[in-house]
Amino acid sequence: MNFKERTYLWYIAILRIYIGYYLLFQGVRKYQRDFPKGDWIGRQIGDLAALDLYPWYKNFLLSYVVPHGELFGNLVMAGEILVGGCLLLGLLTRFSALVGLFMLVNYYLGPGMARGGAQLAQQQTFIVALLIILLSNPGRTLGLDGLIFRGRGKGG
Repeated sequence: MNFKERTYLWYIAILRIYIGYYLLFQGVRKYQRDFPKGDWIGRQIGDLAALDLYPWYKNFLLSYVVPHGELFGNLVMAGEILVGGCLLLGLLTRFSALVGLFMLVNYYLGPGMARGGAQLAQQQTFIVALLIILLSNPGRTLGLDGLIFRGRGKGG
């Protein structure tokens, strides 16, 4: 497995572009609605005290996220916009997929586990898709990574 080799996996680049568009769109919608202000935790996750989440993650939410809700709201919004934009453009694709994977695992542990059903399945699907993007590096196909890292690695 050569991580520097240029890929021609245009069909995975389509997956990258779709996930990038989706995350960018979600982040922009959060920005337009002033997401970090107000009770975004209650809207996204629900009543934390009554939910059956992993105890260590529930403790993290109650100890760190709730007291610093506006900071974490800004991180969620900015993360979705930046990761979405980078995936859409194929810019720093592997790093963006890794950051997106971290975000989506947190979404899975929070809102996904709390709500279950379709939202849980969506988080699982996006996690698997970001793993595929991380491993295949489709930013070199139909993306800016192909232009930036042109001279590096086997195959251009």
